[in-house]
Amino acid sequence: MIALPPVCDRSAAAALYPELAESLGATPLGIDAGRVEKIGQAMLQLLVSAAKSEGGITIHQPSPAFTAALELTGLDFVIMEGGIPA
Repeated sequence: MIALPPVCDRSAAAALYPELAESLGATPLGIDAGRVEKIGQAMLQLLVSAAKSEGGITIHQPSPAFTAALELTGLDFVIMEGGIPA
């Protein structure tokens, strides 16, 4: 499982990318979003990309800020529920 930092900005996305890319596989990768206080476009894009991977991702313990950002951007269906268009 990969834990997201409290501030998920572009530099956090860049730092997380290698670990995330290496961890993706045939089964869903767990993402702990419990500490997220702020999330930006770059991290959202990284999570959408990971959700579209073969195994996808599973979000664990999403913080209120994480959930609010997904709802605001309309990505809650894509990231939280696996609703990835083909």
